[in-house]
Amino acid sequence: MAEKIYFDHINEKTDSYFLEYSPPVGSLPFASLTVTYVSDVAAEKVAADLEDLAGKWIARYPVPVMASAFDRRGDLIDLEKVRSCSHLTAIMDEEKLRYRWELLEDEEFPEELQDPRYLLEIYSDLNYRTQKEVSTQARENLKPIRAAKRLLIVWSVVVPAAIALLEFFSPMWLSVIALVYSFWKAYQQWLKLTGRKEKSDREIEREKDSRLKEHHHYHCQLNPDGFLRLKVENFQKIEEDQIQKKYDSISNSN
Repeated sequence: MAEKIYFDHINEKTDSYFLEYSPPVGSLPFASLTVTYVSDVAAEKVAADLEDLAGKWIARYPVPVMASAFDRRGDLIDLEKVRSCSHLTAIMDEEKLRYRWELLEDEEFPEELQDPRYLLEIYSDLNYRTQKEVSTQARENLKPIRAAKRLLIVWSVVVPAAIALLEFFSPMWLSVIALVYSFWKAYQQWLKLTGRKEKSDREIEREKDSRLKEHHHYHCQLNPDGFLRLKVENFQKIEEDQIQKKYDSISNSN
């Protein structure tokens, strides 16, 4: 079996949307084109844009394209009132470009799209990585996680065991120091509880945050439906911000 290859994706934008073109990968027999609008747009305009863009990309790279559109919240734009399906597949049929508003079966796509060598010829201007390179990079990315896991094991298992051994074999003077420290901590806590010790700015801020959380939790319990609506709105706002950030990060199309 031929090794999988992963081509770089292409991102472009206009005043009203940004798009991402993704070449086929693995067993996927078509390229993907996602168009994300950052402003309100009519369904008919979206459908026309998808047809226009899919035609341009299949002319640039002669590979079937499945195109879909999303709004600024990241939700799929429903086109079933203006087309038979919300997804467009542009495909060459007997050297003629055809737009099919439907999901095609795998056997309807050219078999040569499964051959990485064929794709390398078509996407000769794009950088790519092999499956081996991707796997190697993934292992490299896991190294810090594994190191952190080992550190956690040392901290949660080895250190307590070492402390227990130290306590068991420690001399009398060390026990006295530990006892004095415990009394000192208790004294400090007594000062706080009786108001004799002024709280630090950090402690004041921590107590303020705690009161706010309790206040919010109380009102969420009083109105769970309102809290659910607020949570949904927050998720939508986060998604909108992420989409806008991605839009801003893309250079203007030529």
